[in-house]
Amino acid sequence: MNKNEPDSVARNIKKYRLLNKMTQEELAQHLNLDPQYYAQLERGERNFTLQRVVSVCRLFHIGIEDIIQIPADNARETQELLQSLHRKMNSMSYVQLLSLDKFIEDIVPYIK
Repeated sequence: MNKNEPDSVARNIKKYRLLNKMTQEELAQHLNLDPQYYAQLERGERNFTLQRVVSVCRLFHIGIEDIIQIPADNARETQELLQSLHRKMNSMSYVQLLSLDKFIEDIVPYIK
């Protein structure tokens, strides 16, 4: 993970909070967080969990790629990535595959 990524995540969340005319305290309340803890997240002193990023996306009706920078699609790189994932999944247990399936179901709908 790039050193600047947490900062860009925090910046993007702050941008959508401001676009929605919401205070830090209001967003903290929606995320069930202490306002001081939320302020640390937004300043980049702490990192947002994936679950919190998904919660922000739901709240603001945006895609996860609006918060987390995802590289542009490239057909050759996509094929290589799929092959790599397939190799990795072949060595996973049934429980690991179930967990991966759940993760995909929970995250993919928030990617445009």
